[in-house]
Amino acid sequence: MIVDAGLGAAGLLRRPVSGRVVSVHRKAAYLRFGDALVALVAPGVEPGPVHVRCTTLPPCRVGEAVTGDGSRLAGRQWALRGPGAVWWGTSPGPLELAARDDALVREALVPGEVIVAAARALGSGLDALVGAVGGRGPGLTPAGDDVLAGVVLVDRAAGGPAVEERLTAVCASVPTTEVARAFLAWAARGQSVAPAHDWLGAVAAGDRDAASRALARLHALGADSGRHLAAGMALGLGQLPRVVSQTARADAGPGLRHRV
Repeated sequence: MIVDAGLGAAGLLRRPVSGRVVSVHRKAAYLRFGDALVALVAPGVEPGPVHVRCTTLPPCRVGEAVTGDGSRLAGRQWALRGPGAVWWGTSPGPLELAARDDALVREALVPGEVIVAAARALGSGLDALVGAVGGRGPGLTPAGDDVLAGVVLVDRAAGGPAVEERLTAVCASVPTTEVARAFLAWAARGQSVAPAHDWLGAVAAGDRDAASRALARLHALGADSGRHLAAGMALGLGQLPRVVSQTARADAGPGLRHRV
């Protein structure tokens, strides 16, 4: 049975589709429907834009055909009832991000060669960042693309719909894996895995406990994908102007001014 589906997968599950299984892993099976990639994921996997969370991960095989009729998704020897609830991530807006707690942001900056390279390149802009880390590293989602996805997610939250076309074009230019390209494309639309949105919200609100919990969930994703995604968000936030919140200014007294 399908529990829920991210924004990038939900529409596909609500109409007739046909596709194939392109890869199978311990906790996920990736299906391609035309140009769209969907991941069937096991119980306990975090929600995400292309994730279809199932009560039990079906026994998919690479290359098998998959069809859907809007209420049922089926392979050769399995079927899932759905389409389930729609999940999407929400992020703070530019004013909330400007009043973030930078001490919490710094906690997400873990050591790493790719992170150092990203930090050096980011000052020269997003194109320079893509050139420095895009597609860099092994795995389904290379470390460089995880960092890039974090930066892009923050840029989309800060810039709103007006920057989406530009971010989408930049992400489409990255020479990377099919899975990484799908997650980058959705980051450009403001969608990522659930703990990324939870962490951004907690950092913007200055909620240390919630930020720590969300960061721990991020660090549990993959071998190091979540760590690089979190570091990318931290780098992205570091590029944004910052102002002290009204609450902080009131607590500190009349001598405190805006910091930008």
